Amino acid sequence: MDYRKQENTKKKSVRIIELSDKEALYALMSNDFYCTTELPEYFDFSGVLKYAVDSIGNKSLDECVNDDCLPESVHGVNLDVITNKDGRYAVRPLTLANPFLYYMLARDICNENAWTRIKECFKLYSHQHITACAIPMVKVDEKPEPFKGATSILNWWNKMEQRSIELSLKYSYMFMTDITNCFGQINPESIGWALARKDTPHETTENSELASVIQRYLRAMQEGKNIGIPQGSSLFSLIAEIILGYTDMLLAQDIANEQESGKLPKDLEYEILRYVDDYRIFCNDRDALDRISYMLQHILERFNFRMNPSKTRTSSELITDSIKPDKAFYIFNTPIESKQTYKDEDGYERKEPGYDFDGFQKHLLFIYEFSKRFPNSGQLVSQLEAFSERVEDQLSTKTVVYEEETTDIETGIVTKEKKSKERKGHLWENISTMVAISVEIAANNLRAANNALKIASQLLADMRKEDTQKKKEIIYLIYKKLIRIPNSAFLQVWMQNITHTTDDWSAGVIYDMPLCKVVAKQPVKLWNNSWLLPDIAASFPQDSIVDREVLAKTGQVITFKAKRQYDEMRYDE
Repeated sequence: MDYRKQENTKKKSVRIIELSDKEALYALMSNDFYCTTELPEYFDFSGVLKYAVDSIGNKSLDECVNDDCLPESVHGVNLDVITNKDGRYAVRPLTLANPFLYYMLARDICNENAWTRIKECFKLYSHQHITACAIPMVKVDEKPEPFKGATSILNWWNKMEQRSIELSLKYSYMFMTDITNCFGQINPESIGWALARKDTPHETTENSELASVIQRYLRAMQEGKNIGIPQGSSLFSLIAEIILGYTDMLLAQDIANEQESGKLPKDLEYEILRYVDDYRIFCNDRDALDRISYMLQHILERFNFRMNPSKTRTSSELITDSIKPDKAFYIFNTPIESKQTYKDEDGYERKEPGYDFDGFQKHLLFIYEFSKRFPNSGQLVSQLEAFSERVEDQLSTKTVVYEEETTDIETGIVTKEKKSKERKGHLWENISTMVAISVEIAANNLRAANNALKIASQLLADMRKEDTQKKKEIIYLIYKKLIRIPNSAFLQVWMQNITHTTDDWSAGVIYDMPLCKVVAKQPVKLWNNSWLLPDIAASFPQDSIVDREVLAKTGQVITFKAKRQYDEMRYDE
């Protein structure tokens, strides 16, 4: 069932828990929900997900196991990629879940009975003073996103950032914190507590089987580990929200008990916003706010969660502190975009978007300095994308209007005629220098690496034919720089996007990242399916994750699928 065909809806997106069980499963089995991390547009996991659905159907996990070979006893069931976060020791795990286990988990969560119970839990978790802002959102219109994750980012902007500023009208203080390594510290046993609504008036034993099912799949995906849940899929985000929604319920209950006992004022006004593990608590009573913050800390401790001390504080500057520091710095210090005034050919003054920097390299150097101050920030991604669009506009082919004079030989009369011609734009600054800057940004900012490398690929594409050898040398230097970074898997995927047309794998292994090997048609096993019955695993279409038609059309310039589709839609309109 296509959730986008809901009738009488004017919403662009809805929370997944507002969908029916069949609609929720449809969404979770889509490529974008399975992998929430941006990858080159020739990667598509729809084929392996469809195969899992068709080959497993309604079979239980036990019916699919090969003899006594349980998936939790097998190494490499998932494709776990440890990616470098800061160019040094900080890492961020990314999991591409085993398609068979992923489907079975999604299917069992989204069967009619289980989905009804999960929706009931979320209804009971909700509280008039607490808003859970990060329950996975599903687009219900058919228009593509302007970029991958745009729906989630818009959700943050509206429900967290904008709402925080609005609340400054009512409240004087805001407590802020987040959880350190939230997904990695989740105790799967807490899924049982959450679904049972333990220690609340709504406690139940009816959901124990569902909790056991979810816990079993998580153990199967993590070699039997009983701590943490994978990251990289909306399905796992939903499971995290089950647990964190339950902590919201406990916090609201404890606050009510404190009000009943007189430890907090009975007429206390407060509001709490939570975006996954990011909390903002608003109140006019500073003492009451401190008490609520300690209550939250004690609840989180019960779940093996720790507040991040570097991000925990109370503020009276609600408007300033409601905006993320990177965005605030950009707004209050050095806005790049401006309105430039110029005179057109007829002498009329006009305005068009321009830049405070008169050159591309100065602009890029500003972004580089910003990346050192606010590494891996959302605003860094936005600035890189804006710079990329500026480069794209400069390099685009434009119609140039000019006058051509002709003189009549017999009469000597000079006539002027307006003509036009197509001219492709170029960058007149040092390209290799700007490539070096963008690659340095990529090396130290995993979250923005694809955006920075996209810029490098655009710049390289503008090099002239006579500089072909120099271009090859620069690409090789980029490769050598990035490949030696520990846990550089994510960087390798995007580097291959630039080099795939010239890679010579006969000379040896160029990239050891498994996804790269599939692109190069090299032997590799992304997911260990030895635990599966041979007749299920035998025809598994692993190679289908690379769309060869799209790959054949992909040159050395990086493009993002979501943005390309969005731009095409705007052009068609």
